[in-house]
Amino acid sequence: MNLHKRKLALTLLSATTAMALSSCQLPTGASSGGSGSAKQSTIVIGSSNTAETLDPLQSSDAHNDFNLAPMYDRLVDFDAKGEMVPKLAEQWTFNGDATQLTLTLRKGVKFHSGNSFTAADVVYSLDRAKKIGSGAASFLSDYASSKATDDLHVVITLSKTDLDFIGALSQIYILDSNLVKPNQGSDNAQGWLGTHEAGSGPFAMGTYKPNQELDLTRNKDYWDFDDKRPTSIVLRMINDSSANRDEFLAGNLDITMGLASVDVDNISKDSKYEIVNIPAPRQTYAWLNMQGKITGDARVREAIQLAYDYNGHLASALGNQGSIANSILPEGIACRVDAGKPQQDLEKAKQLIKAAGVEGASITVAYQPSVREFNAAGTILQDSLKKIGLNAQLKAVTFPQYSALVSKPETMPDVALAWDFAAFPAAGPMLNREWNSALAGQTNFTRYSNPKVDALLKDGLTAADQKQACSDFQEVQQQVIADHALLYIAYPAVTMVSDKRVGPIPFSPTQQDFNVGTLRMAK
Repeated sequence: MNLHKRKLALTLLSATTAMALSSCQLPTGASSGGSGSAKQSTIVIGSSNTAETLDPLQSSDAHNDFNLAPMYDRLVDFDAKGEMVPKLAEQWTFNGDATQLTLTLRKGVKFHSGNSFTAADVVYSLDRAKKIGSGAASFLSDYASSKATDDLHVVITLSKTDLDFIGALSQIYILDSNLVKPNQGSDNAQGWLGTHEAGSGPFAMGTYKPNQELDLTRNKDYWDFDDKRPTSIVLRMINDSSANRDEFLAGNLDITMGLASVDVDNISKDSKYEIVNIPAPRQTYAWLNMQGKITGDARVREAIQLAYDYNGHLASALGNQGSIANSILPEGIACRVDAGKPQQDLEKAKQLIKAAGVEGASITVAYQPSVREFNAAGTILQDSLKKIGLNAQLKAVTFPQYSALVSKPETMPDVALAWDFAAFPAAGPMLNREWNSALAGQTNFTRYSNPKVDALLKDGLTAADQKQACSDFQEVQQQVIADHALLYIAYPAVTMVSDKRVGPIPFSPTQQDFNVGTLRMAK
């Protein structure tokens, strides 16, 4: 959810920055060229994605990942339809009980340093993640060990059956072990990788000034080279919406994100610019406290669902940049149950509140004030509940404050507005995180507890048959919906403003914004 810093979604953008040099040098193999006819092109992007570190293990933060994605490769990824696609791994095979995974790697891949990519780099990257244990390492909880049987094959041993492990590998960037090892130091190269890169991606680092700017250069030796990619990309880390808007209108940016809806509307009137809405793998929810004094009653929870103004949320909270949700899971995930778009029904909601005997009762609504969508949603919810006889007390919180509140039943708010998302398009891991009773007060934000759901989650996550696992996860969704445990509200879009120099940007289910490495020039 957005109340923590795991792949945080968009906020707003900041003041101008100057191009600056750092000690990072252009790696061997990185060049603006690619073919004699390749046209020179630079794309400048302004965004709020200020990287705290360039260590690829910390890609679990969306701000970091936005900057990291174009410099590194993954073993596998997912396309816009949520289908797994090969990257550095061309083939993968589980053993019979899905406790061992064998990868066949791509031949002829070069890192930006000029070093060849081999199985040893995969083993090093996975072992380093396990040793450090933070960031994207959280997706490798079932990783036990790995072994390179030759330069192009890796055998990964898991601690238990886990069909979703192959999908989790989409969150791990592969390091040039021969470059990193000499700089390993006493912290497993966390300090060195904070300002350097060791990737094989479509772009290599040129210059970097922390908190200000990252300059990227097209990798002429990339295994999937395409001269339609820009020859260089400048990522400007800007945090003020007004300054960002002004920079764009002044012609200093080619792409910008996170503008206020009024600015987007005004810019859309100029034919020189293009407004692009890309689906995001996140969803807006209102979590309902299953153990609350008022919300512990299923009739009250259903009434809150029926009272909310979903169309008003789309118009006011999102500025029509997105869509109303139709499932408790984000878009692009296999095995999700389409529950239909929720509809407001104030009369039925009033009847449920009356039947529950809680007319005039007060409930607390927690929200993060730094997110524009939640500010508007809090007001919409407050107004909606007033119409059915409930008084909503809005409570502005930061994530640390929220974590403290949900850790104890007696302090947990009745409703919490938040984002949540799947780091990769698999239903099981997200459902388990949200609805497993063992995680109540941690990532189970409703204190939901249903023995049937716990059993289904266990069966699905340990199934060696994908169809059976999918069936279990669909049944989990149906039960959670029947229990009225949350409001599934909307799918916010990533809204960008472009000067039309770049072509269509594909949706990536593994990125909270978009993958900079997928940029292509329009002509």
